[in-house]
Amino acid sequence: MTPQPVPHRWLATLLGVALVLDFAMIATGYSLSLRSLLALPGAAIFAGCAWLGVNRPASASIIGAVTLTVSSLMMRGFGVHPPSIALSNIMLTELIAGTVLVVLVVWRAAPVAAFACTTALVVSCLASILLRTPYCADYYCGGYSGGLVEIISPSEMLASLFIGFVLLAAAVGTGLYLRRSARQRVVSEMGELVRKQWPLGAALSVLALLELSQGGIDVVFTLGGSAVAGVCAFFGPKYPLRNTWLAAGVLLFSGMVSVMYTRGNDLPMSFTGLAASMALVAYVVRYTPTRQAATATAGLAAANGLAMAMRDPDTVTDANFSLVLLFLLLVSIAAGVYFRARDRERNQTVRAAVTSAQQGERMALARELHDVVAHHVTGIVVQAQAALMVAEKNPAVAVPALEKIERSGTEALTAMRTLVGSLRDGTAAWTAGNTDMAEQATTDLAGDLAGLAENFPGPPVELAVDLPDELPHEVGRSVLRLVQESLTNVGKHAPDASAVHVLVAQTPSDTLHIRVTDDGSRRPVNPAGGSGGYGLVGMRERVELLGGRFDAGPSGYVGWSVEAWLPLRKEGL
Repeated sequence: MTPQPVPHRWLATLLGVALVLDFAMIATGYSLSLRSLLALPGAAIFAGCAWLGVNRPASASIIGAVTLTVSSLMMRGFGVHPPSIALSNIMLTELIAGTVLVVLVVWRAAPVAAFACTTALVVSCLASILLRTPYCADYYCGGYSGGLVEIISPSEMLASLFIGFVLLAAAVGTGLYLRRSARQRVVSEMGELVRKQWPLGAALSVLALLELSQGGIDVVFTLGGSAVAGVCAFFGPKYPLRNTWLAAGVLLFSGMVSVMYTRGNDLPMSFTGLAASMALVAYVVRYTPTRQAATATAGLAAANGLAMAMRDPDTVTDANFSLVLLFLLLVSIAAGVYFRARDRERNQTVRAAVTSAQQGERMALARELHDVVAHHVTGIVVQAQAALMVAEKNPAVAVPALEKIERSGTEALTAMRTLVGSLRDGTAAWTAGNTDMAEQATTDLAGDLAGLAENFPGPPVELAVDLPDELPHEVGRSVLRLVQESLTNVGKHAPDASAVHVLVAQTPSDTLHIRVTDDGSRRPVNPAGGSGGYGLVGMRERVELLGGRFDAGPSGYVGWSVEAWLPLRKEGL
C-alpha cells in the first residue's frame, strides 16, 4: 500500500495557530511572567513531534508521550496552571498534536506498535490532567501557584473523560479508515474527498472545541446543530445541494429546541455553525446550477437568521452585526463563483489536452501500422511475381509461394483492421523521445528492451522477458513504448526508488503481459523535467486500440505498478 501524503504545510499551520492561541490565552489569563510561559516549551515540542510523526509516527508518539509527562511534572513543580480547552489542564496545542499523533500511528505503524503508542499517549494525557492541578472535591483550592486557582471538580473530570474518549474514538477511527484506504490499489472517491477536506474538518473541530471550552449546557445545545452542519460542510463537495438543505433544517430545528429548553434565555451564537454555513454556500454556488444555488443559499441564510433571532433577538436587530453577516455571505458567494469559473477553465484545458493526447497516440500508432502493412504488401507483390514466373514451368513450386502470400495477406488484414479501428473516432502527440524510439525499433524486441534497461539513467532495472516465437509488429512496438514510458515515469515520479522490475511474458490465455513496478515511496509534486500528466492517458489509449487491458496504480506499501495485457491474435480471422 502506498502512503498517502499528508500536507506538512497544512499541519504546521494548524499547530502554529493553536500555539499562538495558547500564548494569547496565557497572556490574557495571567500576568505575563516567565513562570506562566513555562507551559509553552513543552507544547511546542509536542507539536513538533506531531509534525515529525508524518514520517516516523511510532518514534514521534513515544517522544511526544514522554514530553507531555515531563512538561506536566515541570508545571507541577513550578506551580504553573496552563489554559485548557475541552480537556481540563490540556492546552489546545497538546490536544491537537495528540489527536494527530494517534491518527498517524494507527494509520502508518504496525498494529502492535500502534496499540502501544496509542496507550502511551492516553496514559500520558491522563497523568498530565492529574499532575498539573491537584484534584479535590471543592471547586477551589488555595495555596497553589501563589493563590486561589481553579481546580478539577468531579463533574469537570467526567466531562474531560467523555470528551477525551470521543476524540480518541474519532482519531482511531480516522486512522483505521486511512489505513484501509492506503491498501487499495485505486484511490476511492471517499478517500479522495477525505484527503481534500481534512483541513476544513480540522478547522471546524478547533472552532467547536473553542466554543465547548465556554462550558454550560447552553453551549451543548448550540453546538448540536453546528456539529451536524459541520459534517454536512465536510461532505459538501459530494452532495452540495442536499447537504445545504439538510444543514439549514438542522440549524433551524436546533435553534427551536434550544430556545424551548432554556425558556427564552439568550444563547450564544455558534461560530462553528456560521463557518460551516459559509463553506456550504461556497460549495453550492460552485457545484450546482445557478437557480438551485440561489434557492439553497437563500434557504440556508434564512435558517441561520431565524435560529439567531430565536436564541438572541438583539443580534439580528443590531445593524452593525447584520452588516457583518451580510459581508460574510457575500464573501462565501464570491468564493463559490471564483472557484466555479476556475473549474470551468481547468476542465476545458484538461479536455483539450486529453483529446490531443488521444489523437496523437492514434496518429503515432497509425504510422507504425502503415509501415507494417507496407512491409506485408511488398512481400505479397514480390512473392506473387515470383510465383507467376515459375508457375508455367513448375506449378508445384508456386504452392509454397501462395501459402506465404496467404499468410502475409492475413497479417496485413489484421494490421489494417487495427488501423481502421484506431482512426474510427478521430485522429496530440506522443513525446519526442518516444517517437524517436518507435522509429528506431527493430524486429528484436528482447534486444530493444535490454537496451532500454541498460541505458536507463535511474535505478537498476531487473528485466524478465519471455516472448512468443511470432509476435505481431504492432504489438512489439507497443510493448517497447509502454516500457519506455513507464521507465520515464519512474525517473520523474519516484526519485528515491532503488529498483525497477520489468516483466514481459506470454500468458496461457494467449496474451502478452507487461508489468513495470518500482519501490519508490515519494511522489514529488513537481517532478524533474516537468510532467504533462497525460502519459498514462496515452498508454491506456494505445493498449485499448490494440484490444488489450491497462491498469496503473500503487503496488504494495510503497511503489507504483503499470500493467498491460495485449492480445497476440485477433479473433474472427
